[in-house]
Amino acid sequence: MDQFLGHHRTAVTAAKARKTLHEEYGPLVSASPSPFDFVGEITKSARNYVRVQQNELGSIGAKRALRSLHRVEFEEWIPPLLAFLNAPVTGMSEDEFITLFERITYQNWVRRLAFTARLTVYFQLINAIRAGASAQEVRAIFRQNGRDAEFAALLDGEVYGKPFAGAVLLRIEEADQDDSVTKDYGGKITIEHVLPQAMKDDYWRARFTEEAHRLWLHRLGNIALLAGTKNYRAQYFAFDRKKAIYRERNNKVSFDTTKCILDEPEWGPAAIGARHGVMMESAIRLWGLG
Repeated sequence: MDQFLGHHRTAVTAAKARKTLHEEYGPLVSASPSPFDFVGEITKSARNYVRVQQNELGSIGAKRALRSLHRVEFEEWIPPLLAFLNAPVTGMSEDEFITLFERITYQNWVRRLAFTARLTVYFQLINAIRAGASAQEVRAIFRQNGRDAEFAALLDGEVYGKPFAGAVLLRIEEADQDDSVTKDYGGKITIEHVLPQAMKDDYWRARFTEEAHRLWLHRLGNIALLAGTKNYRAQYFAFDRKKAIYRERNNKVSFDTTKCILDEPEWGPAAIGARHGVMMESAIRLWGLG
């Protein structure tokens, strides 16, 4: 209840809380035309909060975007989404808003913006929605705050070990599935290096220089999702032995972005580069705002 009330307060005020929750709500009650209006507004917001928590949006695309937002490590995205659901913008569908909203949220997450910087765009959106801004004006807020080039450059670099790595891989996994496919990912999911972190096997030393190893090791093209706990005994094996382990692990959970690795006869710089390019194209389609 406290979490909802805090998110609702922010969805109305577009400001950081500076007092206790009880004290913050006094002005909200006083500003309402009547107690009935206040109760009506907060009840509507509560219903929409439940929709957000239970992912009860309409289309498959909107559900995927919201599921993706729930993977983000912070919750500041909830108040602006509540503001929109409570007072939809004329000429902008839920699908369009949440698609743009996921894009700016992931861009700012990957860019590692601090708390206050993240709030800037969210408060701009809340104020615009509360003021009755047009769909064109709301779209402009997303475009003005987007940083496609910086975002792409960061994703094009080392991703493994970053807080967003798993969320990015899972969202790319969903990107090319048609609307007839809905997957719910649960249990333990591991991020695996295909080219291992140490080239102990002759297979890898024959195909990668030290420079090429450093270049590709932690990038999108070389990391894959697997089900279950990490198999440390297998991490330095040659590619054929690794593929056998991937096949066995994918009997539990099937990741399409890992399956494509199994079709590769060799895993050298060219194969990693090709997969990396495909993953980057998916990421830009998903989160570009230009």
